[in-house]
Amino acid sequence: MPDYSMSPLDLLVASRNKGYVGLHIEQGVPLLDRDLNLLHDLIGATVRSVITRYIGNGIPAGADGFAVQALSGSASSQNFRIAAGSAGVGTCMVGGIEVSISADTTYNDQPGVPALTTPTASQPNPRIDIVYLDVSFAEVDGSSDADLTNSLDVGMETSVRIKSAWVVRVAEGVAVPAPPAGHAYYPIAQLQRARGQDTIAASMITDLRQSRLTMSDMERRLALVERLLVIPTFVEQPLPQFIPKSGVINQTVTLNGTNFNVGAIQVRFGTTLATLVGGASASQVVVRVPPGLTPAGTPVGVKLTVTNPGGSDTSDDTFTVLPMPAFTDPGSQFTPNHGLAGQQVTINGFNFNAGALQVQFGTTNATIVGAPTNTQIVVQTPAGLVPVGSTTADVKITVSTSAGSILSDDTFRAEINIPAPSFVAPSSQFLPKSGVGGQTITLSGQNFNFAPVSVKFDTVTAVVTGTPTATTIASVVPAGMTTTGTPRPMKITVTTAGGTVVSSDTFTVTGP
Repeated sequence: MPDYSMSPLDLLVASRNKGYVGLHIEQGVPLLDRDLNLLHDLIGATVRSVITRYIGNGIPAGADGFAVQALSGSASSQNFRIAAGSAGVGTCMVGGIEVSISADTTYNDQPGVPALTTPTASQPNPRIDIVYLDVSFAEVDGSSDADLTNSLDVGMETSVRIKSAWVVRVAEGVAVPAPPAGHAYYPIAQLQRARGQDTIAASMITDLRQSRLTMSDMERRLALVERLLVIPTFVEQPLPQFIPKSGVINQTVTLNGTNFNVGAIQVRFGTTLATLVGGASASQVVVRVPPGLTPAGTPVGVKLTVTNPGGSDTSDDTFTVLPMPAFTDPGSQFTPNHGLAGQQVTINGFNFNAGALQVQFGTTNATIVGAPTNTQIVVQTPAGLVPVGSTTADVKITVSTSAGSILSDDTFRAEINIPAPSFVAPSSQFLPKSGVGGQTITLSGQNFNFAPVSVKFDTVTAVVTGTPTATTIASVVPAGMTTTGTPRPMKITVTTAGGTVVSSDTFTVTGP
């Protein structure tokens, strides 16, 4: 093992974090290994940074290397080829480090890499895997290279050598992770792996390597990067570009592809903008079928287009919009949202013209007024919605056509005309006709049972006992109505939801 006073990698990371780009050796002081090592490492790191920023990662013009290819036969299960250059040794620049591959190998031939897995039912279909090149530096000492032991002179190891090293890894269904210190990662291929298939076929592989890596070809390479890493694209057929292939307004549709999470994404059905459901991932976005695509009440086929700041892509598959009726968004599905029997109500939505139109309030059919349009129906509130003894009833509205039925999210409150209360004929409006505080009397009349019910003796509110019926109310004479011992005559007032009535008879309070 090399003997250092401090780890060269740790010292390089700490120095670069402080903004150091070089060092100067002072005279008359001990010469430390870490100073010389840092000088070398800072120069190398600066050169690699410049190469990465101004030239980039990829394979040089006229060369090849690290192509990901499908295997055949039994070797193709959970495995793929890592190809060398067609002329022999292949090369690739990653993070300013050039690595080479002298002969074809496979993923599974690499020591220590985790086995690949088959996409499961809980994962996206297809699952998007990224194959990437992990490049770092390795130290070679005298145990691997006998020349480093200096056996012909000092007979001991005085330094180690540094060489580039690489391993191909796969990020299955996730983004390529951030590389640790001393490593550089570079995506070289994308795998669109279908659910339940352990074989990696050629149709699943997309080459991500940049080629012709020269400054003069930078514009073309940037366009390639834009296409691969920015512009959204649907998956290639026969994989499903979206699921399901048909549906109704507001139904959710899942789109499959790449770069769906780059910038602000938009999805259109034909030319109509759809609403996104949740956040988009790199490979999937969920949207709702927008309204207004079937104005004639017949099925319509449209292409789906995905757009982000980098560009757009239109599906090869066609989505069929079905003309099933639909309401507008909750809160505005009909106006007014309450009323009496016979009142007109305007219902708002889509696809109301597919034929065999019927509207129900709860389970009661409503009469349609005039000619419906694709987006509106006018109906009369049917009678009989409010149960006997109640003043209101909350019901949902159902719209049915030959294409299907839809139930409203909003609720309609059916109301009745509440009759005003009244007393019976004079002389028998209440019994007894006189009494003291705390005594219960019975009031007689009509329409006394529409809550809320209140009773007043003169201007003083009395207690109502029990539940009023349509014809009677039991009430308690308020205490303290007379304090002098002199009888006090007064009128009685009854108030219900239908109005107020004052007795023509007079009640006499004879005691406190």
